[in-house]
Amino acid sequence: MAIALVVLGIVSLLSGVALYAGLGYSAGLGAWAADIPLEAIIASIAGALHREVWLAVPLFMLSGYLMTEGTSMHRLINAVDAFFGWVPGGLALVMIVSCAFFGALSGSIVSAVAAVGSIMIPMMEEQGYDRAWSAALVSVAGVLAMLIPPSNPFLIYCGVTDTPVGPMFLAGILPGVLLMLILYAVVLIMPEGRIRSKKKYTLREKGRILYEVIPILGVPVVIMGGIYGGIATPVEAAALACIYAAIIGRFVYRQLTWKGMINSLRTSVRITSMIFVLVAMAYGVNAVVTMLGAPTALASLALGFGKMGLLLMVMGLMLLMGFMLEEISTMVVMVPIFWPSVLKLGVDPLQFGVVICTAAAIGYSTPPIALNLYTAASVANVSSTAVFRKVIPFLIGIVILNLIVVFVPQLSTWLPHLVYHR
Repeated sequence: MAIALVVLGIVSLLSGVALYAGLGYSAGLGAWAADIPLEAIIASIAGALHREVWLAVPLFMLSGYLMTEGTSMHRLINAVDAFFGWVPGGLALVMIVSCAFFGALSGSIVSAVAAVGSIMIPMMEEQGYDRAWSAALVSVAGVLAMLIPPSNPFLIYCGVTDTPVGPMFLAGILPGVLLMLILYAVVLIMPEGRIRSKKKYTLREKGRILYEVIPILGVPVVIMGGIYGGIATPVEAAALACIYAAIIGRFVYRQLTWKGMINSLRTSVRITSMIFVLVAMAYGVNAVVTMLGAPTALASLALGFGKMGLLLMVMGLMLLMGFMLEEISTMVVMVPIFWPSVLKLGVDPLQFGVVICTAAAIGYSTPPIALNLYTAASVANVSSTAVFRKVIPFLIGIVILNLIVVFVPQLSTWLPHLVYHR
């Protein structure tokens, strides 16, 4: 009865109930039906959120917004265009690579779509690309920020499972690079893949652009060097990235104003608040489901499926849940449910993290939630329906990546195991 009420509450989100409210009353109904004290649910939520790693999420987000306010993204996109824009489908490749770079600066998915899309979509329209098609591409390319470190979804996964952040960040690099190649391959088999950039750069211009962008490339060096050099924890590295982004925006490029800093802080606080309200409510649902014994029962059932069967089942459920729930909430609900099965079957936590994050990524561009798709449509000033019609080939590319990660675990485990000598 309790599980049925939880499921009913989650399904009711399709009727337009606010996501945080739907998750909250789902947890409340389940607790009431199972006679679980409300204090126990609140204690579970508070305990889950009382972890240092959560502090890195708003800080990485703030560093990305500081870079955007300081016009660093314009310089970065010009640099990518100068070196990659000459190939077939050049500006589409520039958009893909720029989203990956933005992911390396902030780890924020929706902000990657907004920042890159607002600059690239008008540029691409001038070169003959359809606005809806460009919006579809950036809505999917934005999920590269989910794989390229520092990744906020990976931080949330680590917060839920206590997986070390350093190895988890490394686990996303090769899948992220492969997704870039897959998306570009999709571009090449479409008519847009024959469009070449009309803008040409001389060797002197390339040198000047590269010189101007060098300070920006220091951001991932500060983050990754601090973490893997043993100099800083992920939270400290995120704080250092904010300081570095503010310094280069204010004193090197001289484009970051005090108003821009305040806007960056305001936006980061607003989005972080939205994320953590959703995470708290999702933890409430998870607490009820856990107290009812669902993870233990699922772990026993999963033994009959084996590793591949479990990962494929998780992938399928995440794709389905992506149509109903926001992806971060889906991860917070689903990961603890499957975690006992992962440990029992000996699935590498790094592979499981990449599988569940890439499966969740599809939901960013599939209605009715589709945060990336709606953001891209808004930036491009086209209807979300027009964008969705164009996005399907790119979503197939993410599914292909997901299957590769499932069947080739070394793609997500080789690099972290190499660096950490595991």
